[in-house]
Amino acid sequence: MATWLIHGFNVGDGGGGTVGRLYPHISPIVCEYSYGWSGLLGLAWANRRAVRGLMQRIKPGDSIVAHSNGCLIAWQIAQVIPVSSVVCINPALRRDTRWPKELPVLCMHNSTDWVVQLGRAWSKLFPFDGIDTQGWGAAGRYGFTAPSKKVTNFDTAMGWWGKPVKGHSGVFREPEYWGGIIDKWLTTATVKGPL
Repeated sequence: MATWLIHGFNVGDGGGGTVGRLYPHISPIVCEYSYGWSGLLGLAWANRRAVRGLMQRIKPGDSIVAHSNGCLIAWQIAQVIPVSSVVCINPALRRDTRWPKELPVLCMHNSTDWVVQLGRAWSKLFPFDGIDTQGWGAAGRYGFTAPSKKVTNFDTAMGWWGKPVKGHSGVFREPEYWGGIIDKWLTTATVKGPL
């Protein structure tokens, strides 16, 4: 079983400065997937290309750790491939996003994340298909609110954490600490067997 790292959009380093910083702190095998740089206008096409590419590589039982727009890609994959767990870091997804019923999902949101608020506004002003199908929202600030016993929300800005962080990519400023938390969560929450 592999753990896949999926970066957000508008990233020119293939996720090296974000999800790639978690690579040494997560096991088992970690596979990084880069769908390349994309601005807002080309994002729908970049996402489709990424989903197609990852659907050929991700296997049932693999896990996904995604950031921002990468969480939308992870959500689309989880609808088709029975992955064993998903970690969303500051997801640019709607708060009412529904995940597969038995899939453990960790949402690492941040109450100081203003970037996902802008994404939510952009989604309403310029829906990709005219009907807001891209799924963007402010879960990266508030967490997921759809009822599910398998979804866990962590606010990474809270003072009780050993290394609380701020903003949309704060987790990546403390990769050893937060990577360790992600690794422990993946070890205990991963689905054993088919969904």
